[in-house]
Amino acid sequence: MTRINLLPWRDARRISKQRNTLVLFAITVVFAGVGVFGAYLYVEQLIANQEARNQYLQGEIERLKKAEQEIKALDETKARLLGRLQVIQDLQARRPGVVRALDSLVRLLPEDIYLSSMDVAGNTWTLRGTASSNNVVSDFMRRLAESPWFGEPTLKLIENEDVGEIRTSAFELSVSRTAPKSGSDSGGQS
Repeated sequence: MTRINLLPWRDARRISKQRNTLVLFAITVVFAGVGVFGAYLYVEQLIANQEARNQYLQGEIERLKKAEQEIKALDETKARLLGRLQVIQDLQARRPGVVRALDSLVRLLPEDIYLSSMDVAGNTWTLRGTASSNNVVSDFMRRLAESPWFGEPTLKLIENEDVGEIRTSAFELSVSRTAPKSGSDSGGQS
């Protein structure tokens, strides 16, 4: 029988398989490197996009903070202006009240009373004068109490004096001025 030596063929086949394996390994390494590099680029792109979004949001937050400060300043200005407007409206509302109260006071005075002075401190009026008798002073106090423009009067002082042959009563009383209830705009009773 003939003998065939297969060793060189086996060696050539083994070397060919090793070369093929190395080539496949190199191709795999290249593809893996390309894949890793591609994934790296993709992740870097995502990070860059997210950073751009974060910067945009930070810019918008800063813009909104400035707008909020401007709104707070405008609200403070509005509150100050509304306060001033309220003071003006209160003054406008009270202005005719004093005139009407004075008119009512004149209408409430009985014929035999003469006022010599009037002091006003806030809403409290202090009236001093002379009357023909104590009954006239009490009548005046009743009229003041019934008036929508005045509260309950308080008599502070009453002195009986003789002026010549005429007997008079000097008095001092205080009364608070009140705003009438809606609908009772009358100037008082005569």
